[in-house]
Amino acid sequence: MSFMGDVKSKFFLTTTAAGTAVVAALAQPTTTFTLTGTSFGTNIGKQITATTAGTGDGGKTVALVGVGVDGEALTETITLPGSATTTAGTTNYFASVTSATVSAQPAANVSLGILTTSAGQVFGGPTRIRQANVYSGGAIGSVNFRTTSVSGTALLVVRTNATEGNSTTVNIPQDGVYFPVGGAFVTFDETDCNAVTVYFDG
Repeated sequence: MSFMGDVKSKFFLTTTAAGTAVVAALAQPTTTFTLTGTSFGTNIGKQITATTAGTGDGGKTVALVGVGVDGEALTETITLPGSATTTAGTTNYFASVTSATVSAQPAANVSLGILTTSAGQVFGGPTRIRQANVYSGGAIGSVNFRTTSVSGTALLVVRTNATEGNSTTVNIPQDGVYFPVGGAFVTFDETDCNAVTVYFDG
């Protein structure tokens, strides 16, 4: 007899497009940035970038405080580059940002933004994913359902198509795809996907 669980659904939606000044506009704060964007969608986290306009701020840092995709408090520090460029982005995904503080006033303008990559937590404990609906962002790409963390192994991959808004539905037979103790997470790029609905045991 197949496993019967309490099936729940969770919706993930990216509402804020990537950009170099989404979180904070170009400025030279003495302590904290004035935040212009603090959250980025429904159940979605984003990696944060810092863009410098000058070449004299290498080694200065920006301490970010916020909430991660698991709903827990999250901090990470960005080290500013020594050239007029954009950092690669934080390792962690921030569902929201509550403050951004510089170690010293920048000599040139600095802005804070987000990358196109998105991530969210489906469930924090052992679960089985039963079905997934993914909606294309207008390009062919992959939506990854990962075990343990946003960087964990993808146990389920769903492809999107090139028609924006088109829905791809995957119904998983038998007992679904099992995700162990660390739980299940979803990652995708906003150019490939802009929304996901997941049905899982929870």
